[in-house]
Amino acid sequence: MGNVAIHKANELPDDARQAVERVLGRVLNPDEEVSIMAFSPHAAPAPEARQRLARQLEDRLTRTAGRVDDIAESEQEAAIDEAVNHVRSNPA
Repeated sequence: MGNVAIHKANELPDDARQAVERVLGRVLNPDEEVSIMAFSPHAAPAPEARQRLARQLEDRLTRTAGRVDDIAESEQEAAIDEAVNHVRSNPA
């Protein structure tokens, strides 16, 4: 994934941190994370295609949400916390 970089502000080299601060127009807090993405632009889909894609996404999200209807909210939150902790402690 050479097009995405995520770093803690306090881990950036001074020149990189200063460049990000100039772009943002503010000082970074040491515990903030900085995400940088590089990608080639492309034309936006036509309005009809955007509407179709939005409906497909909404349908997919509804189906996915339906899979946890019978799981207590506290269990859902615990699973999300566990996943987030795992990702944070095992960076790619």
